[in-house]
Amino acid sequence: MKRTSWLRKNWLLVAGLSFLGVHTGTYLIQRVAKNSVKSTMGIKQKNLDE
Repeated sequence: MKRTSWLRKNWLLVAGLSFLGVHTGTYLIQRVAKNSVKSTMGIKQKNLDE
């Protein structure tokens, strides 16, 4: 009898964690980008006011 690999036994767990990892990473990248744009716009606005 052939031994089944850990990946074949737990494919649903691996797929679920990969899905969550990708979406969490995407969310974090979007937050960083949004904060970067906000701070850049704030600096530009501050320079325009002076």
